[in-house]
Amino acid sequence: MKDKQEILDMEICECGEKSVAEVIDIFQNSSIPFKKAKKLVTGCNKSCCRGALLKVYDMNVFGKFDYDEIAYVIEQRLERLKRLSEGV
Repeated sequence: MKDKQEILDMEICECGEKSVAEVIDIFQNSSIPFKKAKKLVTGCNKSCCRGALLKVYDMNVFGKFDYDEIAYVIEQRLERLKRLSEGV
């Protein structure tokens, strides 16, 4: 299990090259809807990191962050990408 700082340093999406800590900061300092917040973070319209970003966005709305769950969602996305690339 990773500690909180390791999770905060994880890259949430390759598109925007933002860490979990940066994403939390962006979400906490804006009141825009998820779709616009996602585009602000990633700079694109891809759905590759939608799950992780939605989790963090929802956690921000409710005021409590589950860092283990954030890490799990990010790791699951990376594992899926790895399996896809191995299948090619």
